[in-house]
Amino acid sequence: MSDLLHLEVSPLGEHSISRSISKEFLATYKANNPDAVIVTRDLAIDPVPHLDGETINAGYTPEADRPASMATKHEARLTLAQEVIDAKHILISTPMWNFTVPSVLKAWIDQIIIPGHTTVSGKVTIIEAQGGSYAEGAPRAGWDWETGYLKQVFTSLGATDVEVILSEFGLAGVVPALANFIDNKNASIAAAKKAAQTRAAA
Repeated sequence: MSDLLHLEVSPLGEHSISRSISKEFLATYKANNPDAVIVTRDLAIDPVPHLDGETINAGYTPEADRPASMATKHEARLTLAQEVIDAKHILISTPMWNFTVPSVLKAWIDQIIIPGHTTVSGKVTIIEAQGGSYAEGAPRAGWDWETGYLKQVFTSLGATDVEVILSEFGLAGVVPALANFIDNKNASIAAAKKAAQTRAAA
């Protein structure tokens, strides 16, 4: 049983916006819960494998009939799912890549969703960093296929308290076309950090 299951996704280390926001969440959370048990998975450093046929078929194969490689993959999958089941709070910190979730996060999601087995009963907080803006009125409004997807994943598993903390314009100052949005970027990151602190203290 863990108080917090913490997933990091960005490979950018100290340059990652999503990690900088989750850092604020964790600082507040630890200050308010000094004895909390925190399980951390950094998918950028230690990615989980994508589902393969053997892993999928393990769930439909009697335990006694599973070859050793299938049994190993199945147990690893159950371990990932159990971390989700046991967590009182799940924190996911991720960028948005190409309008959706990075593949390492999708691989984790595919592993932990085991129909009839995996449930989420605690809070879920999703920290999401976007390079531009996909809000209503923006040129690419409606192109965000990550936020709704992640909400759907966790609500489908039973979560009733899912909050997305979003920062925008992360590529301002990097991509010339977004040069005029640096102030928007800074304001968005500051607001996201404040929201993360508030969520962690709740």
